[in-house]
Amino acid sequence: MIIYGTNGAHVHTTPLPGVACPRCSAPEGIQLSVFSRYAHIYWIPLFPYSKPTVAQCGHCQQVWDEKAMPKEVRSSSQALKKQTRAPFWHWTGIGLFVAALGWGAAVSSQDARANAAFLAAPRAGDIYTVRSTEDTKNYSLLKVVSAKGNTVELVANEYQINNSHPLSDLNSPEKYSRKPFSLTQFELQIMQNKGEITDVDRLGN
Repeated sequence: MIIYGTNGAHVHTTPLPGVACPRCSAPEGIQLSVFSRYAHIYWIPLFPYSKPTVAQCGHCQQVWDEKAMPKEVRSSSQALKKQTRAPFWHWTGIGLFVAALGWGAAVSSQDARANAAFLAAPRAGDIYTVRSTEDTKNYSLLKVVSAKGNTVELVANEYQINNSHPLSDLNSPEKYSRKPFSLTQFELQIMQNKGEITDVDRLGN
């Protein structure tokens, strides 16, 4: 269950000099307060969406929200609202989301560089995750048996799985064919460019 909702926090309170209370006529007794309303998910603030203001007389304790605020107070309230910024922690959720995107992009870039390096210098034991050309939802594995010059000898896994990360499920010796076949590094590079090879794992690294 996703728990989400809204909440608010007090941001700033300031006296309003030169204005008497419209209710009790107490001089300079009115204070203006600004609050910040924010959306949250699992109680983590995502972003602020409004800044309501409230006026209160310190003498008679009369409170006015923005809709009921006297005219002589409303303009000062609007000015204070413009000057007041929501606390930075009200953006925590958005900040975490942006950080997660950046981390994901960095990991993806690092993985892509590692894949390119492994394909350029194949070793026995390297495992290629391959996507079925007939059904893009199914994935299998190719294991490098040996690499000599520009020729790479591989064995194909005889099983497919509906999972783009099939290594843990399919990488068992008994699941590979006993009949090797050969491809050139150039052919492997073409397979990667076409999206047929989606990942390269060098176990132990």
